[in-house]
Amino acid sequence: MARVLVVDDSSETCDLLELLLQQVDAVKGIEVFKATRPEDAIELLKSRSFNLMLSDINLEADRDGLDLLRIAKPLGVETILLTGFGTIEKALEAVREGAFDFVSKPWNNEELKSLIKRALVRRDTKGKDRPGKSRAPQSIMIGSSPQMMEVYKTIASLQDSKSTVLIVGESGTGKELAARAIYQSSNRKDRPFVTVNCGSLTETLLESELFGHIKGAFTGAINDKKGLFEEAHGGTILLDEIGEISPSFQVRLLRVLQEGEVRRVGGNKAVFVDVRVIAATNKELFQLVKEGKFREDLYYRLNVVEIKIPPVRERYSHDKHANKKISDIPLLIEFFLEEAQRKNDQRYHIRVDALDLLTNYGWPGNVREIANVLEHITQLSRGRQITPEDLPEKVKNNFNVDKISAPRSKTPMVELAELIEDWDRLPTLEELEQRYIQVLLKHEPRKGRIAEILGKDRATLYRKLRDL
Repeated sequence: MARVLVVDDSSETCDLLELLLQQVDAVKGIEVFKATRPEDAIELLKSRSFNLMLSDINLEADRDGLDLLRIAKPLGVETILLTGFGTIEKALEAVREGAFDFVSKPWNNEELKSLIKRALVRRDTKGKDRPGKSRAPQSIMIGSSPQMMEVYKTIASLQDSKSTVLIVGESGTGKELAARAIYQSSNRKDRPFVTVNCGSLTETLLESELFGHIKGAFTGAINDKKGLFEEAHGGTILLDEIGEISPSFQVRLLRVLQEGEVRRVGGNKAVFVDVRVIAATNKELFQLVKEGKFREDLYYRLNVVEIKIPPVRERYSHDKHANKKISDIPLLIEFFLEEAQRKNDQRYHIRVDALDLLTNYGWPGNVREIANVLEHITQLSRGRQITPEDLPEKVKNNFNVDKISAPRSKTPMVELAELIEDWDRLPTLEELEQRYIQVLLKHEPRKGRIAEILGKDRATLYRKLRDL
C-alpha cells in the first residue's frame, strides 16, 4: 500500500486532499497521513516510510514546503508542492530541490489525480533524484495561474540547457524578465547577459552593434570595436524584437547561429563566440514566414524551445467550488503597491471597490501598464487609502464609478447578482466569447478580420480556435 503525507496549514484542505487521494486509482491502495504543522510533518517523515508528499509551500510557519521537500528528498519521498501564490523563484527552487511537480491553487482534481499516479509510479520505478544546489534568480515574474505555472515549468526545465529559446508575447507581458530568469537559472549566470533591441537600430547600426567593426570600416569607425556577441562570450544574449530585422540581416544572423562565429564589419577574420541566444518578439513569426518576410531556416534555428508569455487578461484559474475566476491581477497590484511603499516610505491600502475596477480592467499594456498605473496612483492619491476616484479615467470608465465610489457593504457584482433570478445558469465570459467567435466564423472566413474584430492578435485567435 502506498503511503501519502498531506501537509497544509488548513485542516479543511488536508481533508479535501484526502478525499481526492481516495479517488486515485492505485493498484495497492493509498494510506493517507495528514499534518497541519511542518513540525508534525517532519516527525511523520522521520518515523514512517512515505511514497509521496503533497505539501503547500506557504505553511504560515517558520518552515515552508520547500524545507519539507529538502527533508523528504533524501528519504526517497516524491513531492508535489501546492501554491496559492506563484513566483518564478519558488518554481525554480522547487525544481532544483527535486520536486516532482508544483501545482497552483485551486487545482484541477482530474489533473492532480493524474499527477499523483505518475508520481507514485516514478517512486516505484526510479531511484532518488539528485537535488540541485543553485540559487534562485531574482525576478518579478509573479502569478499563480496555470498559464504562468506552465511558463515557470518551462523555464525551470531549461536550467541545464544551451538551446536557443524564442519568447513570444504581447508588449508588456514580461518577455525580458523571462529571458533574465532563463539566464539566471543557467550555468552561465556568472557570465555576461547582454540585451539589444533589434527594432530600434537601422540594419547598418545593428550589424556593427552585434558583430563589431574594424577601424576604417565606415565613416566614424576610428577604432576597432567588439560586437555584443563577443561581449557576451560565455554568457547569454537577448535579441529583443527579433521580428523587426531585415531579410538581408537575417542571412547574416543565421550564419552566426550555425557556425558559432562572427566577422566584424570591414574585417575578414572569424571570431569564435560561445553564446546562448534568446530571442523575443511580440509578432507571430510563423505568420511572417508564411508571408515570406522571415526566413524559415532562421525561424527554426531560433525556435528550438518556445515560451509563450500570456497576456494579463488571460492569466486566471477557475474555482469551480466558488464558481468564479481567480485572476493574477490582484497579486501584481499587491506587488507594485509594495514596491511603491519601499520607494516612498509610505504604506498604501486599496479599497475593495477600487481593486474590483483594477481587476476587471482589460490591461492592453499588460504588466508594464499595471506598473505604470500603480505608480501614477501612488504618486497622486490624496491619502494612503486608494479609492476609485484615484484611478485613471481609462480604468474608471469600465464601470459607473459614481455609483460605487462611496464605501458600502455590497459590491456592484453582488447587486447585479440580486437582480438576476437564475444566476447559476448565466454563461461565463469565456463561454460568451466562444459563442461570439462561432457566430463570426459563420459570416467571416478571414481569420485576420475576425482577430481585428475581437481586438486580439492572430496567435491568440488560433489558440482559441484550437480550444473550440
